[in-house]
Amino acid sequence: MKRRILSLALACALSLSLLSSCGGKDNNPAPGSASSGSSASTSAPDTSAPDTSSPDGSQPDVSAPDAGQSGGSSSASSTPPADESTAAASLSLSKSDFTLKSAGASWKLKAAVTGMDKAELTWTSSDKSVATVSEDGTVTAVAPGTATITAQAGELTAQCVVRCRWEETVETDKPDSSSGSSSSAPAPAGKVDLAAFHDALNGTYEFSNFLELADQEMTDAFYPGLTGIATEQCLVYATMMSMNMGELVLVQVKDGKDVDAVKAILQARIDNMANGGAWYPEPTRIWSECSKVVSNGNYIMMVVNDKYQSIINDFNALF
Repeated sequence: MKRRILSLALACALSLSLLSSCGGKDNNPAPGSASSGSSASTSAPDTSAPDTSSPDGSQPDVSAPDAGQSGGSSSASSTPPADESTAAASLSLSKSDFTLKSAGASWKLKAAVTGMDKAELTWTSSDKSVATVSEDGTVTAVAPGTATITAQAGELTAQCVVRCRWEETVETDKPDSSSGSSSSAPAPAGKVDLAAFHDALNGTYEFSNFLELADQEMTDAFYPGLTGIATEQCLVYATMMSMNMGELVLVQVKDGKDVDAVKAILQARIDNMANGGAWYPEPTRIWSECSKVVSNGNYIMMVVNDKYQSIINDFNALF
């Protein structure tokens, strides 16, 4: 009996062992599938990685460039340039100083306005008895003298000095028209000693200590053409100094027809010095404002001196 029970127990144990062995074979993968467990595990999705296809994923949206990168949007660029309208406004004229040499002569000034909206431009003259200015900036000479032309646009202003300079003929008694003589002023009865007149002036008025009687070379340099005109007396008192504060020229021509030619040569010297030839501010002022060419008969004088009007009176008193 005991042997039967033992045999039955052994049979049961053997059956269980066989059953266990059959169940293990059923768990083996089918032919053609991955042979290792690690390979099989990679085929399954890793749920620990976020789904980047979803807008809520933790990965950055590559369609939006990083503003810190070089390819960022313009919002990360430097400050835009200032608006041109903020530039300082200005008004300027085509000339700051010029000379008109005869009554009725004119010059048109041009104005340039920048940095402001279009504004009405107005023109004014400080002395209309010397020079006038029209609405388009045309300046017209009226009488000898100096005037300041002002252009205004809004609150901006710009100025230009106009010098009206031409010789005035000395008034003398008109000759009898029946005599057929020239209408020019007659020469004085006696010869006037121009060298003595210079000495008298030099003792009365202050002239530059550097003035000297010019030789032909200096005269030709300063007054081209003057030595080519036939003269009885020709005294040019000039200086080679750069600070040229004045000159004096006294001429007596042989032929009255040459008076105008001499006056033109002397006036050309004044114009050249007044328009840049004098270099420095004070000499330029002297040549521009204190100079004159006058004549009486065959005698001509050019004077550049602070007291030029008094010297002209002394010259006229010679005749």
